[in-house]
Amino acid sequence: MPDRIRQQTVVGQVMEKIRDLIATGKYKSGDKIPTEQELADRFGIGRSSVREAIKIFNYLGVLESRTARGTFVCDRNNISSEALTWSILLGDDELFELIEFRGALELWCFMALARQIGDNPDTHKKLMKKLENNIEKMRKAEKAEDRSSLVRLDYNFHKMILEEVGNSIVNSLYETLKSFLYEEIKKAHLSVDAFPRQADNHLRLLSAIKSGNSETAAGAIKHHFRETADFVRETMQREKEL
Repeated sequence: MPDRIRQQTVVGQVMEKIRDLIATGKYKSGDKIPTEQELADRFGIGRSSVREAIKIFNYLGVLESRTARGTFVCDRNNISSEALTWSILLGDDELFELIEFRGALELWCFMALARQIGDNPDTHKKLMKKLENNIEKMRKAEKAEDRSSLVRLDYNFHKMILEEVGNSIVNSLYETLKSFLYEEIKKAHLSVDAFPRQADNHLRLLSAIKSGNSETAAGAIKHHFRETADFVRETMQREKEL
């Protein structure tokens, strides 16, 4: 019996049906999905609606249509950042929601890293050295009042930690959000109190990770993002008053 489309936009529902086929594991990365005509027959609709849905998925990087070969499910690394990017751009309170989302991602990573060090203090020594070097560069950037370098170094500090934990989905999201994170960090650094304190702030984060205590690490990163939100709020309020 056909899995027929009812109500709402036809193309939108076709996209939902194809998404469900992938989400349920019916078709995995690298698999060839049914032809446009087969999907049209399956859903009980015209082929043109299926074609439009597949075009959108091609643009988003979910599917790849290959001439004379068919349409295939892409690897997640091929997924376009457009959808996530626009959802952030169009949000009403996107910057503070972004800080909360980023904090949630990093909380898990900081706790995982601290736990691993607690289990084996010899792990992640190379990363610890890189983070120490990064903090020293932050200190030099502060002295030189080089704000652009400080933003980049701030971002890199956090990204190195996430990469070390090795969750590919987290890393992909973080890279997708890069331009927004830069804006968030830049606004935080524009706070009167924030700019001269970033090296010390990140040194406290590093010390919490080195403690090997996941709860200590969790407390440090929570405090860091509460403070970041306060810095951003202060900057935005000052901008409104100008």
